[in-house]
Amino acid sequence: MKYKNVSLPYPVLGIHDDVYPLLEDDCVRMDAPKKTAVDYCFGVSLTQRNKDITALVEQGKAEYACEVTCKDTFLRRCYHSSVPHFDITLGRKEVNGHIDFQCFIAAKVDIPGYTNSDFNEDYYGFKFDLEVGDMLAVFPLAWWNTEIKYDKLYAAGSFMQIVEAADGIEKTWFNLDEDRIMIEMPHDLFVQYQRIGNSFPEVIHSSIVHNALVYALSNLGEYQDKGKLWADCLLARMDDPQLQQYDLSDMNQIYRVADILLQDPYKRLLDSLEKIADSQIEEQEDLPYDKERRS
Repeated sequence: MKYKNVSLPYPVLGIHDDVYPLLEDDCVRMDAPKKTAVDYCFGVSLTQRNKDITALVEQGKAEYACEVTCKDTFLRRCYHSSVPHFDITLGRKEVNGHIDFQCFIAAKVDIPGYTNSDFNEDYYGFKFDLEVGDMLAVFPLAWWNTEIKYDKLYAAGSFMQIVEAADGIEKTWFNLDEDRIMIEMPHDLFVQYQRIGNSFPEVIHSSIVHNALVYALSNLGEYQDKGKLWADCLLARMDDPQLQQYDLSDMNQIYRVADILLQDPYKRLLDSLEKIADSQIEEQEDLPYDKERRS
């Protein structure tokens, strides 16, 4: 379950500004898993600075928990800890594709009359009777996707594919509902692409692929929680410090991000065209007619 927009009948750290200090951007840290032939080994570390909640954990009245889910394999497992860290091992056969890690702090025993010195002022003077399992804090969702080839993450082909559209489709369109961004071309255009596409990759990147990427970036917010491979790839790329400054609600900035992700496709396009032009000039100079005319 995703708790980002959930409202509960009592204040919870991490939901809106119910409880202070607010969770920081790096309150959940999860590095790339260690991989063996049969397992993925994840390390998840949590940080929060609310003294009253920390005291409840130290007293054994609350605990850290991490709920792991993988919708492709129907895996659902919850881990518990008295410290803000989890070492989680998942078998390669247990998971596939997108894996969610939802961490929280929950009551381990009933807590009657719960209050917190750092409640939002709207809750001053209120007390709440909490039961076992009620949440005291909810951390932002962390995730991993086993299908992302992180060593090939900078290649658009790792999350994008050009395919032939279904019969009756007359215009090229971009389908975001599959794991990869599907650039669907009508039959005649797709046949033409197959014939020449590999000969002019820079032209394809600066036109078709660039347009598809802009469209995907402008819709990333809608797809970021759906576990699509292409969305996870782009979210992973957006974690790059070079890209964190950009706002994907601004179309001008989206175009800039697309240029960076495709490594300045317009410059590569012009460089490629210049090479083609130079090659044609050299071929013309080597023609017998030109040699005779020069002599």
